[in-house]
Amino acid sequence: MDHLRPLGDLLKNKKENENFILDSTRIFMKAFHLLLFDGSFIFPECILIFGLILLLMIDSTSDQKDIPWFYFISLTSLVMRNFQTNNFNEIFQFLILLCSTLCIPLSVEYIECTEMAITEFLLFVLTATLGGMFLCGANDLITIFVALECFSLCSYLLSGYTKKDVRSNEATMKYLLMGGASSSILVHGFSWLYGSSGGEIELQEIVNGLINTQMYNSPGISIALIFITVGIGFKLSLAPSHQWTPDVYEGVRMIVGNLIAITQTSMKRMLAYSSIGQIGYVIIGIIVGDSNGGYASMITYMLFYISMNLGTFACIVLFGLRTGTDNIRDYAGLYTKDPFLALSLALCLLSLGGLPPLAGFFGKLHLFWCGWQAGLSFLVSIGLLTSVVSIYYYLKIIKLLMTGRNQEITPHVRNYRRSPLRSNNSIELSMIVCVIASTIPGISMNPIIEIAQDTLF
Repeated sequence: MDHLRPLGDLLKNKKENENFILDSTRIFMKAFHLLLFDGSFIFPECILIFGLILLLMIDSTSDQKDIPWFYFISLTSLVMRNFQTNNFNEIFQFLILLCSTLCIPLSVEYIECTEMAITEFLLFVLTATLGGMFLCGANDLITIFVALECFSLCSYLLSGYTKKDVRSNEATMKYLLMGGASSSILVHGFSWLYGSSGGEIELQEIVNGLINTQMYNSPGISIALIFITVGIGFKLSLAPSHQWTPDVYEGVRMIVGNLIAITQTSMKRMLAYSSIGQIGYVIIGIIVGDSNGGYASMITYMLFYISMNLGTFACIVLFGLRTGTDNIRDYAGLYTKDPFLALSLALCLLSLGGLPPLAGFFGKLHLFWCGWQAGLSFLVSIGLLTSVVSIYYYLKIIKLLMTGRNQEITPHVRNYRRSPLRSNNSIELSMIVCVIASTIPGISMNPIIEIAQDTLF
């Protein structure tokens, strides 16, 4: 009988393992069911977390031959969430995911050329996306701050991803120091708000607490709002807290690459200063605050701006990788060497400037019209004047692209490698998508506005 005992123990252990597997499967399926049906509000974030874990597992158990899997997992974890847009929070989550989904293909060719670590880059992008998604659904002060810092910390790491680049390190240091200072100011404002509301952290409870304690007109609330506005103003690149943006755009190397001789006339710096002005246009929609007008026009313009900005950035990336320069003067005569790239860049710049019949024109038109109807004539007038000023810079670049004379063409463009019309890399694919999105939606503006209005609140 003793010789049968090991066999009995083996059968017993096998049965216990089978029970453990069955129980684990039931628990997993139950958790999946709860997340999918009873907890759908956090299911999108769980997809991103699962993608992060999967990236770490593959990186620790495989070699560089599995790099295509990294892109597939990253894009899949982002795209799987791009479907439900039935309320205000999910619209902004969709915009964040759309931006991240388009940014990853922009980085593929650069990372392959520089032989940098791909896993860390994708982890930072996905984690920043996760922080932005949590920020969209945050309903209390602690969650807002943690989500914002999650997004900010990954932004610091991405801006200094090329550790050997002096400009990247300089931009990251400026970004980190000012980001830490703004976070301290923001927390100080939160503390005033917390104390004035009677110890509440949820946003709705803070409002109720301020009403119950009769503190809504107190100096403490004014101090809290000032500190919170300054802290958030830095994150939004609102002047005068905007100085970090050109440096980070100029120093960032996660997508653009190691470009040389960047000066005040560089394309990236021009695009950075342009983004500062674009945020001001979006603020008009926030001030209007009407779900049928202001919010819908703001969301529509943000959708157009993502396509316009990323399309311009894709053109800059391609030109920089093929020529090694980013100076605006070096773009002279590009149309003679690469008409497709020159026309794509011109369309994106014209759309950013708000010229008809492109998407940027109709986006600004609807946004300014809502602001004018709401009585914000002063802000709308400033927006119109700054738009006219910005058109000058865009047309100056387009003139260089199209009418550069032979004696004005720099060696960078003269030795430029012509690209085929059809896309053969991920950067060109993203550029084509963004260019189409920057031009076609202008023709069908009303349906897009109606969709934005129907999905709000």
